[in-house]
Amino acid sequence: MMRLALAFSGFLIYFIQAQLLPTIFHTNWLPNLILTIIVMITLFKGRRMGLISAVVGGIVHDVLISNFFGLHLFPYVIVVYLLSAVKHRIYEERWYWSSGIVAICTLLDGVIRSFMILASGGDLHFGLYLWHMVLPVMFWNGLLGAIVHGLLWRKDDEQQGYIW
Repeated sequence: MMRLALAFSGFLIYFIQAQLLPTIFHTNWLPNLILTIIVMITLFKGRRMGLISAVVGGIVHDVLISNFFGLHLFPYVIVVYLLSAVKHRIYEERWYWSSGIVAICTLLDGVIRSFMILASGGDLHFGLYLWHMVLPVMFWNGLLGAIVHGLLWRKDDEQQGYIW
């Protein structure tokens, strides 16, 4: 039953990222729900589950965008690895910490992605890319992080110690 719930949650997240968010936001950038979920899973469940969700989420996001394979996969894995290395020192289980950490991870993801685009020969102005494509997403991902924190925290209270 838990696997069915996880599969349904994955399809729901995919639907929201692929269909609902582009309908709501008519801009060049979109809030990154997949990154937000990956960061929150890392905060709540640790490095192993975070890396698994980063690989799956990165592959799904790369297939969803369908341009340069690895453009989301590699930054997600790096963000999860760095976050899991420092989370035990900085993280308190409060919604505002989750929101701030998701925003910082969004910035880190954007910086890594821009370096990947530059390294592959893409024509990109680093400052403008951050200003127009990363900073707006930081706010919305932080807001999504607070919402997801509330959902996962409630679920975590119901299942004391259960690791999915």
